[in-house]
Amino acid sequence: MSLRRLCADADIKEGEGLGFVFGRGTEREAVFVIRWKRALHGYRNSCPHVGTPLDWPENRFFDSEGEYLMCGTHGAVFRPEDGACIEGPCQGCKLAGITLQVENGDIFWVAD
Repeated sequence: MSLRRLCADADIKEGEGLGFVFGRGTEREAVFVIRWKRALHGYRNSCPHVGTPLDWPENRFFDSEGEYLMCGTHGAVFRPEDGACIEGPCQGCKLAGITLQVENGDIFWVAD
């Protein structure tokens, strides 16, 4: 287990998110963090439908109303609180969650 610093807690505003990439090639790992109803949630940045990143444009994870996460490739819609797909080509699937830890004002990914 390792801690990977993502950003300062204050960098994630309510109803917004930020994406982060570690490594390259086959070692590449992409994740994102959102703040939804004052709680932080983290997911792997990979749509269960075909594996493309959710954000398009960059760091835009929420739909235009700011209520759901949306895949920019095929429009799959996910609940922010648990990553469950409620509409679109991967309905019934979930985003892969990641464990977050906040220490001294910074957000860390608790990586396996």
